[in-house]
Amino acid sequence: MSDEKYWLGCKLIPEIDKKIWFLLDIFKEPQIIWKAGQKDLAKTNLFDDNSIEKIIRRRKEIDLSFELKKLKEEKIGILTLSDPQYPKLLKEIPYPPPLLFYQGDLIKKYEYGVAIVGSRRATLHGKVIAEEIATELSSVGVTIVSGLARGIDTSAHQGALKEKGKTIGVLGCGIDIIYPRENKKLYREIAEKGSLVTEFLAGIPPFQQNFPRRNRIISGLSLGVLVIEAGEKSGALITASFALDQNREVMAIPGSIKNKLSAGPNNLIKQGACLVKDASDVLENLGLKSLVSFLKEKKLRDKEPIQLQPFEQKILDFLGEETKNIDEILRSFSEDPSFVLSQLTMLELKGYIRQAPGKNYIRTNYNEQ
Repeated sequence: MSDEKYWLGCKLIPEIDKKIWFLLDIFKEPQIIWKAGQKDLAKTNLFDDNSIEKIIRRRKEIDLSFELKKLKEEKIGILTLSDPQYPKLLKEIPYPPPLLFYQGDLIKKYEYGVAIVGSRRATLHGKVIAEEIATELSSVGVTIVSGLARGIDTSAHQGALKEKGKTIGVLGCGIDIIYPRENKKLYREIAEKGSLVTEFLAGIPPFQQNFPRRNRIISGLSLGVLVIEAGEKSGALITASFALDQNREVMAIPGSIKNKLSAGPNNLIKQGACLVKDASDVLENLGLKSLVSFLKEKKLRDKEPIQLQPFEQKILDFLGEETKNIDEILRSFSEDPSFVLSQLTMLELKGYIRQAPGKNYIRTNYNEQ
């Protein structure tokens, strides 16, 4: 008989939920915790009389069968530590979440997970890198794990959804809360094609103190963590710190010393994190050598020989790795502006550059020569 209803019951009582690991050490099973009487609870020395009264009163008010039925009606699944489908990697970390709420079945069957995290205020360059690496990793079956935040997280999820590896979004709030609101479409696509996961009960807002708990799950679900653009006090660095504690690989994309968002990755590399420049480096660092070969073969098969015109190449050389505004581009060439604009359009169609809001252009790594 499944004990998921007792795990859920323990989660629904705050006094028990906060001390669940101490209680498991004493009672061993959630069913025994749930049924423990006043004297048994008092013997633990974990609760005062007032807390014990609250636990007993709350227990009488909760209909566990009804609570399970409600989750099922809302299409919210639960995974418990005793469930054989609970993610093996996550079970390895210190004090894994005893209960996960999820939508989308990927969480129960993914094989390789890599976390991609970074700044909410990421540059266009950082977003492009995150999306490209996520797409390439996902194309060889790697699942991308991130936190559904603005910036790098969003780009990583979007890149992963283009390919077969898909993505897991870990929330710092209840699974019924979409945060940030602009990710509503992405949230629904992940629920359909990947998985949304949280340890927080429905209705819990995205309080600031929730995010370190979320970050430990992001790293815990992954073989390694890749940091792309992060300030010196970024939440992405907290995820990297958890990864080290969990014996996971920490990787980083280096950046310019003049860019404040490069401070986090550059410091990680200085402290021993693996410097990576592309998806192949990520796979190499994780020891997934067969996938490295597969990715190289796939890129050769997918690569279409697209002929570049001489002026198109001049524009690419000018763009380099930096984002440039249309005004700067037009000033840098003597050709008629309408001709330059037409060449930019052709480069976009060929997949060599991307346009961002404000008429800014950046070179991508697709269709590299």
